[in-house]
Amino acid sequence: MKQFKNVFNFEIKGMLRSKNMIITTIIMAVILFILTSIPSMIGLFSGDETTEEATSVASETYTVVYDTDQLEETLAPVLGEEAYPSQEELQEAILNEEVELGFVIHDYSAYTAVTYDNSLDSFEQMMFEEELALANQQRLFEEEGIDSDKVYEIMNASITSEMITLGRDAGSGFVIAFAVIFIMYMLILLYGTNVATSVAREKDSRTMELLITSTKPKILILGKVAAAGLMGVLQITTLILVALVGFLLNKGSYPSILLEMIQGSMTLDTLLVYIIFSVLGYILYLFIYASLGSLVSKVEDVSSAVAPITFLFVFAYLAATLAMQMPDSMAIKVTSFIPFVSLFTMPIRYMLTTVPLVSVLVSGVIMVATVILFAALSIYIYRFGSLNYGNKIKFKEIIKSFKN
Repeated sequence: MKQFKNVFNFEIKGMLRSKNMIITTIIMAVILFILTSIPSMIGLFSGDETTEEATSVASETYTVVYDTDQLEETLAPVLGEEAYPSQEELQEAILNEEVELGFVIHDYSAYTAVTYDNSLDSFEQMMFEEELALANQQRLFEEEGIDSDKVYEIMNASITSEMITLGRDAGSGFVIAFAVIFIMYMLILLYGTNVATSVAREKDSRTMELLITSTKPKILILGKVAAAGLMGVLQITTLILVALVGFLLNKGSYPSILLEMIQGSMTLDTLLVYIIFSVLGYILYLFIYASLGSLVSKVEDVSSAVAPITFLFVFAYLAATLAMQMPDSMAIKVTSFIPFVSLFTMPIRYMLTTVPLVSVLVSGVIMVATVILFAALSIYIYRFGSLNYGNKIKFKEIIKSFKN
């Protein structure tokens, strides 16, 4: 226990003193605070925008050219007076940057839009098209002797509906699920690579040879994983507290629907499932990264050594994003029992849909057993790697060592 404590203290103090760690934490905290303050920032500008929008709507006219006098007489009260006598003069005005967008009306249902740069979000063109279509409909109703007000009343008849959710509301947990996925993705990649690099560096500098003479390999790797795990938890806790402070300070500016999505989805049992699977999955990946780091003798070989597990983790991330869209699909149900993926998919399933308790327990037991198995395997690989220097150790050599 004393040896474990010494290894743990050495590793955790080294991480706490790391300038990169401190600077990264501060930058991420500032970014999170800014992100949680965005609703208030939007609110500061919305008042002016509303005034400007109201003013523009009140005096809304379009830059139009009518092909015929009859069109102008009919549509001018709705779309505005003719600004230019021909399409050529309208184009000349646009080239001279006098106007940005103009419309040439050929018929009650046909027009040409002229602009210099075509924007994907041409809101003005959509508004113009709607008003032209509305004016054309009213004209046709009048020609046919139909009461247009009665028609619109029938077409806009509202439907009253009410949704009673007996299980879980998938829409209310989307924000929390996305936030947890993002946190776990950053946490595992950052600290997994950190552990693998730490092990490879000790092997590269031959420090490992000295360490294993005074400390058991089991204690060394457990101490490293525990220190990296705690450091990750401390960093994430700090960031969550900053985000919570930002949220509470700007809570009044958040839309009600977003508040319901954030506050209404996290119950105590959901939080417990998230904590259990996230912690177990985090430890599992740390052990794997540590064992992969002991397979190489140079720090520069770490990236190639951890590539397979990184690909697997990215697959888990993609499965998690799919789970948010289709939490009840068969693929997600299957992956919620695969330990490398279930750290994401089972909590998301539990939050967004109704999952039997026995399924959660079975998935949890599988996860615990896998963590224990990979912890033992990681210790063995670490011990095996500490005795073999030189080229990168291949898995078939490790499997062969089991037989011996």
